[in-house]
Amino acid sequence: MALERRGAGVYFYATRRVGGRVVKKYRGAGWVAEFAARLADIRRLETQLDLTDRRIRRDDLRDQNAALRAWFAAADRLVFAALESAGWHRARRQLRKRRGPTVGALLTVDELPWVSSDLAARAGAIDPDVTAKASKGDKAALRAVDEFLDNPAARALWGDTGRHVLAKWVEVYAGANVVQRRAVVRFASDLRARLAGPNPSALGTLIAERVVLGWLFVSWAEYQYAGQVAGLKDLKLSTFYLKRVEFAHRNLMSACRTLAKVRRAELPSVLALVNVTAPAAVDGTG
Repeated sequence: MALERRGAGVYFYATRRVGGRVVKKYRGAGWVAEFAARLADIRRLETQLDLTDRRIRRDDLRDQNAALRAWFAAADRLVFAALESAGWHRARRQLRKRRGPTVGALLTVDELPWVSSDLAARAGAIDPDVTAKASKGDKAALRAVDEFLDNPAARALWGDTGRHVLAKWVEVYAGANVVQRRAVVRFASDLRARLAGPNPSALGTLIAERVVLGWLFVSWAEYQYAGQVAGLKDLKLSTFYLKRVEFAHRNLMSACRTLAKVRRAELPSVLALVNVTAPAAVDGTG
């Protein structure tokens, strides 16, 4: 837009570029030209204000996005630190649970009354880096693991499958409830000790352990059925739960019967240690 003065006259032209040249188009003269020029200035100012407003809002959104990205990054670091402390790691942009020989953070050797403190002390400990390298097939680390297991106490500790099964059942049954986890471990340990009795044989201890693990199995099966029974409408699913409970119950009763047989078989050797004399014959003649 252009306002041109020629002598005493004032003229207003609208200009635009066509190809490589500027083309003018007459719009008016005199007061009409001045009014059109002022209107063009106002429109130009409005355009500049609109561009400035857009730029300000764009900058505000950019700052807000930057702050939001920083907040999400901090939250991600915090969550990852918590997961890492719980045994997770990031692999190929995914979070995965670390694998290792341990039985869980809440069920370490020192916290399991299932294992005697004397056995744990004699077994010692193995470097976690060695176990990690051994799991990847490192030959030197595998030799170090074999040397560690040359210790009979270490073999007895890490070869105790009952300890690992107990830890897995406690994890499944109690979840993240620390009080319940520790209570189940202590109760199971006390129950095994009561069933095995004082100075138990290796067979007695093994069968008492089977009874305890069978008790955990049937308790979990009934717990699962009790949690689902209110909403069970499928007869097949209900039958599945009941059959699992029945199977777990038969497993427990079988272990109990075996323990009772072992107890009866060991009874003569126990009575032999006691001086039992036959009662005097009773003379019926008076």
